[in-house]
Amino acid sequence: MLQRIAPYLVAAALISGAPGQTTPPRPETVLPTEVLRVIIDEVSGDLAFQNEVLLGGVYRNRPPQEYASRYFETDFILKKLREYGIEDSEIIDLPTRSEKTWDAESAELWVTKPARTKLSDLREVPASLCSGSATTDTTAELVYVGPGDREDFYQGKDVKSKIVLVNGMPEMARRLAVEKFGALGLIGYGSSHPEHDPDQVGWSSLRLSEKEASTFAFMISTRQGQELRDSLERGTAIEVRAVCKTQQVPYKEQMVAALLPGRDFPEEEFVFTAHLFEGLTMRGANDNDSGCVAVLETARCLKRLVDDGKIPPLRRSVRFLFVPEIGGTAAYIGKFPDIAGRFFAAINEDMVGEALSRGKSFFNLERTPHSLPSYLNDVLESIFRWVDITQNENWEAEGEGLEIVSPNGSADPFYYGIKDFAGGSDHIVFNDGGVGVPAVAFNAWPDMWYHTSRDTPDKSDPTQLKRAAFIGVTAAAFLANAGPAEVQKMAAETSGRAVGRLGLESLRAKNMILDAEAKDIHAALKEALNLIDQASDRESKALGSIRFFIKNDAALAAFLKSQMSAVEGTRPALLREVEEVYKLRCSRESVKPQKPVMSDEEVRRGRLVPVRTEKMRGYFNAWEFYQKVREMKVPPSYRIGRADFEVRNFIDGRRTILDIRNAVSAEHGPVGLEGVENYILLLEKTGFVKIEKR
Repeated sequence: MLQRIAPYLVAAALISGAPGQTTPPRPETVLPTEVLRVIIDEVSGDLAFQNEVLLGGVYRNRPPQEYASRYFETDFILKKLREYGIEDSEIIDLPTRSEKTWDAESAELWVTKPARTKLSDLREVPASLCSGSATTDTTAELVYVGPGDREDFYQGKDVKSKIVLVNGMPEMARRLAVEKFGALGLIGYGSSHPEHDPDQVGWSSLRLSEKEASTFAFMISTRQGQELRDSLERGTAIEVRAVCKTQQVPYKEQMVAALLPGRDFPEEEFVFTAHLFEGLTMRGANDNDSGCVAVLETARCLKRLVDDGKIPPLRRSVRFLFVPEIGGTAAYIGKFPDIAGRFFAAINEDMVGEALSRGKSFFNLERTPHSLPSYLNDVLESIFRWVDITQNENWEAEGEGLEIVSPNGSADPFYYGIKDFAGGSDHIVFNDGGVGVPAVAFNAWPDMWYHTSRDTPDKSDPTQLKRAAFIGVTAAAFLANAGPAEVQKMAAETSGRAVGRLGLESLRAKNMILDAEAKDIHAALKEALNLIDQASDRESKALGSIRFFIKNDAALAAFLKSQMSAVEGTRPALLREVEEVYKLRCSRESVKPQKPVMSDEEVRRGRLVPVRTEKMRGYFNAWEFYQKVREMKVPPSYRIGRADFEVRNFIDGRRTILDIRNAVSAEHGPVGLEGVENYILLLEKTGFVKIEKR
C-alpha cells in the first residue's frame, strides 16, 4: 500500500513544498507589522552600545570634587537626552540618610615573601578593594582560614596581627577574624561564577558599626586565591603587603528624570526605569549600564519617530528615570508624590544587553506579583513572543524587513523566558502595595560575570540591546496611544493567556492531591481549591485592570465585563475537576471524603482585618521596621521567607488575615497561618498597621 501511495506523496510535496519547508502564518502582536517595521528601522543597538562604552567602558576612580557637583554618570545621561532633543530632562538631588560616604583614592596588594608579586591594583581592577576599608599600609604573614565564618576554621591557627585569606566574601569572616581573634585585615576570593571565569574578581564590601574596629579587605580572583591557598597548605610561608588610602567624602544621591509629554492625557504617565548607580563604587556594563543605555535609546527612538511623523503623537506621557537602585526610585516617589500619582504602569530594565549565547543567558520578562494583576504582563509577553518567532530561523522573514539585528551585533536567536515576580530591583518599589503601580522587569539572567570586575562592554551585544530597546519602544507606542482598538487587543491578549494560566493552575491543584501522602489528602484538597479560587480572582482582576483605558466608553465597558465574566465562568468547572480527582484518590486510599471546613483558628483570623496606617502609605520603610524589631526583647517569630513582601501588599483594609494567608499561599506555596499572623502583629507593633475586628 505504501508503495502505491508514495508517488502521490512525492507529487504533493513538489507542488506544495515539503512539510518542513512551509512558511507559518505571519506572527501578530499588539501593533501592526507596518509600525513594527518602522520601529525596527529606527531603533539602534549600535548607538546604545556606543553609549554603554562611553558610560562605563573604562574604569574611572571618581575624583573627590565630583562628590560636590554632578556625577559623571548623571551628567552623561542628561547631555545625551538633550542631544536627542528631550528638553524636559533634569538632574535631581535625592535625600540621603548620611552626610558622608566612603571613597577610595588608591590601593595595592603585594606578596612580599617568598617572592615579590603584585596581586592587585585599584587602578587596574576596581573591585580589588572592599568598600568600607580603612587607610592602611600593613605588611604581615598570611594565614588561610577557609570561609572563616565559623570558629572551628580558626582552631590551631594564630591569626592575631596577621592577614587572613578567606575563601569567600571578607565580611562573612570579619567579626571572627578581626573582632574576636585580632587579625589586621582580610583577603577574600570568590565571585558569582568562578567555574566560568576563574579570573574575575567579585565586588564586595565591609559593613562596620561605629563600635567595631576599623580594618581593610581586598578581593582577588579565584585563581589567585587558590594558588595562595595551595602554597600555604604546602607549608610555604607567605607575607603580604596591603596598601590603601581611603577617605570620607560628602554624600549625595543623584538621578536623571526626563519626560515626553502626552497630547491628550499628559497627566497619565508610562514609566521606564533603569538604575544608574548600585552604590557609588561598583560599576558594571551589563549591570546596569546596559539598562540605562537601552532606556536612553528607547527615549531617543520614540522622540524621533514622533517628530518624523512615523508614529502618531503620544496621547499619554512617557517618563524616564535613571536612578540609584531601589532607594533612588523610592526617594523620587517620596519627593514627588504628585508625579508618582500619574504613573499607570512601568518597565524596569536591569541587565538587558548581555550577549545571550556567550553569557548562557535568557532575556527574561518578570511579571507583576499576584497582588497586582495587570494587562501589562500579557501586552509585554505578546511582544516578547513576536520577537522570538520573527528572529527564529524557522520563520522565513526574508524580504519582510523584520530582522532585529545590529550591524555590529550577533545573529543569535532570541532566547527568552517569562518569569514570576522575584523582585530585587526597582520594579519592587512600583509593585509595593503602598505605591500600587504595576511594573514588569527586563533582565538577562543568569549572568556569568554578575557583580565582578569582568562585567565589561565586551560581554554586551548590540543586537540584544536593539531588541531590548525595540520591545520598550513597541510597548510605549502601544500603551501611550491606547484607545478603543487597543483595548480590544489588550483584552484578547489578557483573556487568551488567562485561559492557559488557569489550565496550568488546575494541573498544579490536581498534582497537590495526587502527590500528597494519604494522611494529608484532606489538607491538600483545601489548598488545591484555594489555588483555583485565587487564580480565578487574579485573572479576572488582570482583565479588570484594562478599565483604565476605557474612560467613558459604555460599549467598551460592557465588552470588558463580558470578557471578565467568561474568564470567571471557568471557575466552577475547574473546582469540580479538582474535587473529582480528590474523590478518586480517596476511593483508592479507602479514605472517606470530607468537605473542607474552617478550623477555629481560621475562623478567628477570618475576622481580623489589618489596615494600613499613614506610615505604610508609600513604599515600605523596611529600614525603620527592622530597627524597631531589633529593639524588641522577644519579637513574634514568623518565618515566612520572601512571602513577607506579598503579605504586606495584600493588606488593603478589606482582606482578613486568613484572606491574606490564602492569597500568599497560592503564590508561594502553602504558608503557615500563624506565621502570617505573627508578621502582621509585628507590623502592628511597629506602627505600620492597625488590626480591626470584623
